[in-house]
Amino acid sequence: MKSLSSKLVPLLALSLIAAVPPAAADEPENAVVEKATLGKTVRERLPSSATAMPRLVAFGEIMEGGSFRLVPAGSSLEAKFSSDVFVVVNDLDGLFGELSEPESEYARSWRLIVNKTGEDQLKRITLERAEAKLKLDAIDKERLAKASDAAAMKVLDVERGKADLALKDAEKKETALTTQLEAAKRFIKHGFKPLSLNFRLRIGGETFDKLHPIDVAEMIDSEKSLFLLRFNLRDMNKDKDAWLRLLKSSPMTCVVGDVALTYVTENGKKSYLGVDSGFRLGIPLFRWEFWISMGIIAGCLGLFVWKAPTTDVLRDTGITLTNRTLPAPNYWHEHKHPLSLARLQMSIWFFIIIGSFVFLWSTTGSLAGVNNTALILMGISGGTSMFAAIVSEKREWDAKKREPASASNTPFTNWFIDILSSDEGMTIHRFQMFAWTLVLAVVFVNGVLSDYAMPLFSNELLGLMGISSGVYIGFKLKEGN
Repeated sequence: MKSLSSKLVPLLALSLIAAVPPAAADEPENAVVEKATLGKTVRERLPSSATAMPRLVAFGEIMEGGSFRLVPAGSSLEAKFSSDVFVVVNDLDGLFGELSEPESEYARSWRLIVNKTGEDQLKRITLERAEAKLKLDAIDKERLAKASDAAAMKVLDVERGKADLALKDAEKKETALTTQLEAAKRFIKHGFKPLSLNFRLRIGGETFDKLHPIDVAEMIDSEKSLFLLRFNLRDMNKDKDAWLRLLKSSPMTCVVGDVALTYVTENGKKSYLGVDSGFRLGIPLFRWEFWISMGIIAGCLGLFVWKAPTTDVLRDTGITLTNRTLPAPNYWHEHKHPLSLARLQMSIWFFIIIGSFVFLWSTTGSLAGVNNTALILMGISGGTSMFAAIVSEKREWDAKKREPASASNTPFTNWFIDILSSDEGMTIHRFQMFAWTLVLAVVFVNGVLSDYAMPLFSNELLGLMGISSGVYIGFKLKEGN
């Protein structure tokens, strides 16, 4: 109940204020630029420390026309679940060299190029080849000088063969390493882009595994090595655990969190990319669609409550109250039909489930809020109302028997007694069904507001409600006989 009250109070206050995410007060207006000038604009905004190591250096929204709206550092972007956003990262190829698995092809290629291990090996092999060539040349000269000495020539021939093998081996190693270095350079230049698909958007400290880049990274500025990554927010709510934690840590009116990136390595290890300046993302939960939908529901509920006392919308029209005193002296004689507990139950679950659906649709952006529990509850309440109407058809109850000994002048008290009464007065089976309906309704609403999902009732709990409704129908068969 504490969770229910803590959620209801701010929710009721929403009608008095507009829900907007916080933004920096003194920041310049967001710049809207075309893709051709995006790299230059970001480069001009970079602080001097931005090139020291890989960083997320720019963030913003991709507009419908394809232009890019940059968010000033330290401010918040107000977006929607359908929004396309982008981030700009510098030195992305170097970042992958640091984050990739040590034994991965990219990491090995990066070490060959950046750590100069390949160049050092190439220098040693080149030196070995030069030494082998010098030694071979020296042996050839000595062979010319001792051409008449058969014994010396035999020794020199053996040494020349060894020197020739050493030279060929050095040349082979030099050729192979040169080819490997060229391949590593090409791989570093182009092969890192598929790795950019391993990025995930991180909002408010929560990594959303479904929020991966729409496409591979694209270089927008070669001078500062700036790369563009695009994301669509439509899949945020699919990461249910991360989304729920972010919802609970955000204000009631919107989801707000710092924007960062998470890189997921080949073995699932996560590394987090730093941010030079704080960028924030805000998604209003209660937009105009929510207020229109809730306004329609509130209008229907208001009309329902307004008409319920004077119409038969909640009354069992199959039962006619006889022996009434007309003109009616009080509540118990002024109505032609008794109140229907089954219709009241069906109405309660209808308004709770449709209101919960609109609330969840607005907060999560998902249309898949209705679960089996909601369907079963609607089915039980609707089925109970239908069978109750069939059982009640063409029955008559004595109005004077149902009138309490001391009728109250309070409409609410009279309604309460009327709902729980049969032709012989108040009954336990009606009270049981009424109590279970109220208890489960409170539990259901509390689950929606606290967990941002329609709760899943156990089979036993749903069975208990079904039994309660079945007992009500069974006793109703005896009522009036």
